[in-house]
Amino acid sequence: MNQLVTIDTLTTQLGGIQAKLNFETVEPFVKTSLRWFRRKVGAEMLDYLADLKDTPTEEERELLELAQACICWHSYDLAFPHLKLRVGDLGLTKANPTQTTPVTKWEYIDSREANLLMLDLSLEDFFMRLEVLRPEAWTSSEAYKIRQSVFIRSAWEMARYVPTMGRNSRFFDQLITYVERAELLYIQPLLTDSVFEELKEKWQTSTLTLTVAEDKLLKEIKPALAHLAIFEALPYLPLNVSPTGISEQRSKDGTIEQVAPQAGTRDTLRRQFMQDASVFVSRAKKYLDKTATAELFSGYYDTNKTEPIAPDDFTNSTLIIL
Repeated sequence: MNQLVTIDTLTTQLGGIQAKLNFETVEPFVKTSLRWFRRKVGAEMLDYLADLKDTPTEEERELLELAQACICWHSYDLAFPHLKLRVGDLGLTKANPTQTTPVTKWEYIDSREANLLMLDLSLEDFFMRLEVLRPEAWTSSEAYKIRQSVFIRSAWEMARYVPTMGRNSRFFDQLITYVERAELLYIQPLLTDSVFEELKEKWQTSTLTLTVAEDKLLKEIKPALAHLAIFEALPYLPLNVSPTGISEQRSKDGTIEQVAPQAGTRDTLRRQFMQDASVFVSRAKKYLDKTATAELFSGYYDTNKTEPIAPDDFTNSTLIIL
């Protein structure tokens, strides 16, 4: 097993939460979390992080600690529902040592949410630090290409344009499909195919650099894309679809309730997101109209240029102009 996470790493990252945790108890969950993290960052990056354990620089040490935090909190969340139960020959039991009080349902759910919050924060901080260091093991990996496949890559970037979304990586994992859809349905037709493809190629390729004009265009596009992605996602995100039907999950006083979906609030939100998106799309279009030339954003220029209208010529005309 990759030695990126050991019992010492777990106790350091989780602090006093599980100071006496037996590593054999959670080792299967650690292995599962390592596989999960490998899918996110790629096998090359995981090996790079494992090699950093011996002689990391100060910046690399922070990156390593953040990676370990991601794996540890993900492992702990996977193990959390199982730690309260014991399975043996006599069946399913629950440990209840003397002078202890079982936690209530809301306390248990609140604790799980707190665990996931730590995971979200660790993931976002890890990728922010990774973008600063940009080691070759990352920029040359397939995982890098997948992450760069859309112009908004993380919950932190989404929250810059829609603050109410927060830094929730679990939410963004569901949203990524709708970011891709919004690019396809709205952003690509706005930019034209050639401009969109050129911008996306530079965005995806670590060795290519955006020009000042391209960087400015991207800054105009991202707020529109963020609002359009949520506009596309809203009809689906609150719903759980299963063989038993459709339900909407709500949190109330630390408990989770399953209720019938209501469309009114969602429809209001969708209208507002579309109105906000329209404003940002208009800004991006004005920027393109102002800057596009035969050399710069030529695909947009060729598609949207208008021929000057020649003034009426009445020379040699028998008409009388009043």
